[in-house]
Amino acid sequence: MKSVRICLWTAALLVAGMSPVLAAAADPAQDAFTIEAFLEVPVLTSPSVSPDGARVAYLHRGRDLAEDAYAYFLWIADVATGAARQITFDGSRISGLAWRPDGALSFLATRGETSQVWINPLDGSEPRPVTDLPEGLSAYWWAPDGASLAVLAPPADEQAAAESDDDEEAAEEEAADDEDDDHADWTVYDRLEHPEDFDQVWLVDVLPDGPADTEPRQLTRSPLNPQHLAWAPDGRSLAVTYNERFSGLVDEEQRVGLLDAASGALTLVSDPDRHASLAAHSPDGSRLAFFMDRADDLRAYLNLKHLFVRDLSSGETRNLTPETQLCLSGSGSTPADPPFWSPDGRRIYLRVADGRDMNVFHADVRGGALKQVTDLPGNVSQLHMAGGVMAFRESELHRPGAIWAGRPGKARLVASTDDAVAGCGLVPPMRLELPGHDGVTVEGFLFLPPGADVDGGPFPLVMEMHGGPYSRYGNAWTTRYPWQVLSHRGYAVFIANPRGGTAYGEDFLRGVYRNFGTNDHLDLMAACDALVARGIADPDRLGFTGYSYGGLSTNNVISRTDRFKAAVSIAGIFNYVSAMGQSNPQLFVDSYRQPWAGDLARLWEHSPASRAADLRTPTLVMHGADDLPVDPRQSIELFSYLQLNGVPSRLVLYPEEGHGIDRPSHMLDYQTRELAWFDHYLLGDGEAEGAQPPVPVEE
Repeated sequence: MKSVRICLWTAALLVAGMSPVLAAAADPAQDAFTIEAFLEVPVLTSPSVSPDGARVAYLHRGRDLAEDAYAYFLWIADVATGAARQITFDGSRISGLAWRPDGALSFLATRGETSQVWINPLDGSEPRPVTDLPEGLSAYWWAPDGASLAVLAPPADEQAAAESDDDEEAAEEEAADDEDDDHADWTVYDRLEHPEDFDQVWLVDVLPDGPADTEPRQLTRSPLNPQHLAWAPDGRSLAVTYNERFSGLVDEEQRVGLLDAASGALTLVSDPDRHASLAAHSPDGSRLAFFMDRADDLRAYLNLKHLFVRDLSSGETRNLTPETQLCLSGSGSTPADPPFWSPDGRRIYLRVADGRDMNVFHADVRGGALKQVTDLPGNVSQLHMAGGVMAFRESELHRPGAIWAGRPGKARLVASTDDAVAGCGLVPPMRLELPGHDGVTVEGFLFLPPGADVDGGPFPLVMEMHGGPYSRYGNAWTTRYPWQVLSHRGYAVFIANPRGGTAYGEDFLRGVYRNFGTNDHLDLMAACDALVARGIADPDRLGFTGYSYGGLSTNNVISRTDRFKAAVSIAGIFNYVSAMGQSNPQLFVDSYRQPWAGDLARLWEHSPASRAADLRTPTLVMHGADDLPVDPRQSIELFSYLQLNGVPSRLVLYPEEGHGIDRPSHMLDYQTRELAWFDHYLLGDGEAEGAQPPVPVEE
């Protein structure tokens, strides 16, 4: 066990300081497209249409690896002409683009200690803040009159504490609350989570060019956990997506309610027994559109969402998509952006995923099938609409993509960063349909080395499983996974959508219900068999990797088979039973119920930890040290068993990282380690400069 402890501390310290050797792990002559070049490709994001539909704002975001930072630049483009001008130049973090009703652009920025709302004045002068909340805010929505904001910000006690940080009396009161402890060197909990930590809804008055003198007013309090707001056209109420976390153990169902802007009274609108989210008022304020589950006996996590409309006078609620088997408004089972009404209130626009593709569709409020509006080869995301004009981001797996804007059916390209990869030799992946288990079809994308075709194999193959499990791999650009870099090094890469994935119908989605790592595992192995049988994959040079549920899948794979010569597990669950007490357990409670309710044996049987004695695959394990959804102790447990079995393995913990490893230096590090690990075991490249040979257990 001594070697395990040393590895844990060394890994954490190594990442904190970065290893200069890893920055040059690949031979420049071998791969024309490096990880550094890959990570520094800029993207366009967060389109927001002005109230009159004439302009679209968006962000140009890039990574500066030398500075270990992200750079954000705000742009505004004319929808009709595409003429664009840059608004900000310092590169500081910007988010939350929105337009004041008079046409002035606002955004969230941290220029000081806290995040505040800034306005880009109509007269073209420098942006200036219009809020000054002591603890800042995380999100905001303009009232229809433009004179106030609804914001999500820390509750009153935290705001007051921030205002009196230097107040001696406040410090004494805080000390008195610490259980009369003179040293205050421990923390006392009376529940698993503290709901006072949730941001609450506030109303904040603002002036055209700065903060107002009036006091902000808090509208909601714990245990309410508000997440998304939408003003009614008359400004008297807000539609709010929220849940109430009384137990602290499991997320309660998300609901949609109406929040009175004067009194703070909350009226439930959605079915209390079903998961609902992301409401939008009709232009006349008489109806509310939102996403919600159909009624059935399964928990929200496992259901496709449907588009509902509620008449606020009669209370009638109708499902506009009762027959859909598609995934609405996102890649996962949780919608990502709200529905948008047409100006005449007759149509509702939303994104829809159909297999690997995602486009904009509309639903007629009178009923009928969804109708497709856009027909682009890539993945449409981040839909926004105003003034009868839509804007969205579009990309493909080999293109960082573009911002499009225009009236429905007439959107045109406004800006693109595709030139950033021109000349890099990025090849569009092949779309494959492979036989899965029990006659199902497994769709996915196959990346081949530049200039190669399927007849040029067999190639060393890396398979990757998506997160979720209720998600999918679509035809969208991402820099979280170095697939293009792997292909440039001579690998074939197959990213798969086995059962549990969205956009293939409800039966396919529920294929892993109470069966994590079973049907999806069989689908993945059948797909791998097909790739080997077709001469694409070399059976002696197979690797497997995944992130989040993909990490869980990796852990499951290496506990069930030794056909893979190397594996990379990132932020994955290893022990389903211990995860119930370490991480957010909703995923398991939805599928397996509480362990003490009779499913403990099944939970343990499906857990990779139950097969720890069978771990034989050399495995690189990586995890964010501050991950809340998947506790890093899951990776520590996996690594411990690998070490005890004498399996070549390494654990890397990234400090101050949550479930997503996002700091540029950390992304560079984990992707470089991943490539070096596969190079060593699949290409026999262990002696090359910068590669990572396994560390013997005795060290």
